[in-house]
Amino acid sequence: MRWVVLFSLALPGCQHLTVTDSVAEVVGPVTEELRSELELDRFYQQYSDVQGFPVLASARVQPASLAEARYLILKMVGHRPELLSAMAANKTRFTVMAHDEWTTDVPEHSDLRPPEYWDRRARGLGATRSRPSVSCGEENLLAMKGDPYSTENILIHEFAHAIHEMGLSTVDPTFDSRLEDAYRSAIDAGLWKGAYASTNRMEYWAEAVQCWFDTNRENDNQHNHVDTRIELKQYDPPVSELCREVFGDGHWKYIHPSARSEESHLRGIDWDQLPEFHWAEGMEEAYKAHPKPE
Repeated sequence: MRWVVLFSLALPGCQHLTVTDSVAEVVGPVTEELRSELELDRFYQQYSDVQGFPVLASARVQPASLAEARYLILKMVGHRPELLSAMAANKTRFTVMAHDEWTTDVPEHSDLRPPEYWDRRARGLGATRSRPSVSCGEENLLAMKGDPYSTENILIHEFAHAIHEMGLSTVDPTFDSRLEDAYRSAIDAGLWKGAYASTNRMEYWAEAVQCWFDTNRENDNQHNHVDTRIELKQYDPPVSELCREVFGDGHWKYIHPSARSEESHLRGIDWDQLPEFHWAEGMEEAYKAHPKPE
């Protein structure tokens, strides 16, 4: 089943904003060498290189979205080239979905069943050995109107999964067991009770990384009061120490893109002219009719 999306665009008939020189310098077509190496589907038409790690998208995606993904990845682990190299060696790639593309449109995720569940459930997934694409929607990267996850950054969460499972698994084989120890200690101490971070060690890590970069939600049905680095250090020192070990304790924290328009890859964007995100017509009803797969 493929969804027909309802969306508005301030510039009729225009799929992309004018690409600034800085975006043009880092976003281009997928090379045939990369397509062959990763056996990429023709769905992928755009490409940005991050120290040998590929960011990919279809032709429908705003080029600035790829540039923003590249920027965030560099801010997270640009100082850890060995992590990016390990992820690339493990065939990992980052996929940016257009605001009107869905999870099962991504070739690596196209076999997820039922699609009615996954297309509504997720606007981003982590990477695994069998499905090596880590993804998120461009509406979250560029703060488009209608973004259902506007109070957090999905790339940072999903890329944290990929770092753990596709990078650290190679670079530091001790990391996973140490993460498990931290998770068990936290749960035994009653931390994260009722929060998404309590689900398993993988979500514990990804949620902690969001807090490390000051981009998590707080005080809702899946989160407690902890959503910043300072609060994470105070609340759960063991996992904050793992974050410090992987990412360092530098000054950079996530800031909404509309608040940093001076960044070269964002300069010149008219935020009001970006497309608006909408769930496709009928998607909510289909999601409710198809419960989570076992």
